[in-house]
Amino acid sequence: MNLAHATLRIGGRALLVAFLLAASAGCGIFEPRDANPPGSEGTPWVSPTLPAQVFLNLESGLEDLTGVNYEKSLGDAFTFIPLQSDVDRLGAAAFAGWTKTVEVEVTQKILGDATKVAVSFINPEQIRNEADFADFRAPYELIVTYTRGDVDTLKAVAQFDMQRLGQGWSLIRWTDQEGVEGFATWGYLRGTTRGG
Repeated sequence: MNLAHATLRIGGRALLVAFLLAASAGCGIFEPRDANPPGSEGTPWVSPTLPAQVFLNLESGLEDLTGVNYEKSLGDAFTFIPLQSDVDRLGAAAFAGWTKTVEVEVTQKILGDATKVAVSFINPEQIRNEADFADFRAPYELIVTYTRGDVDTLKAVAQFDMQRLGQGWSLIRWTDQEGVEGFATWGYLRGTTRGG
């Protein structure tokens, strides 16, 4: 046996001994790990290298009822601006100081009361396209089926302002611009959920 083979055999034995010692010391390397609870991680994240991809993550983060992708899609400076008619109906306090934290808390309340959510941002039209900023205008529809059995269908037209940040594009401002006759807006749901 030459020196190289002897070194390999000794090194292999040392590795085997270390492996067996680790196993006998209770490292649990052969024990199955506990699975994550269903829905705890949400839908896979789409890396938003293009501003329009933010809509995919907003939708998936709501429809999987976790809110994970939705929250990750919001920039730290996120704000929501409601229709004036919603402010008139609910009062300015319902929408005052609307930050990312408020948006996430309200969204989690909505999702916590829901058994199913369907959301569509319908043919977003890009109205500004700069290196680090992009704005879209789109009708939206949100359908929430609640645990108590009733269903809300919310519709409006909004402007969505995106900014390229460290991890790609994020939504930094949502402005409801036009209502749809016969339907409440998502903003109205936000305001009533926050106030309630």
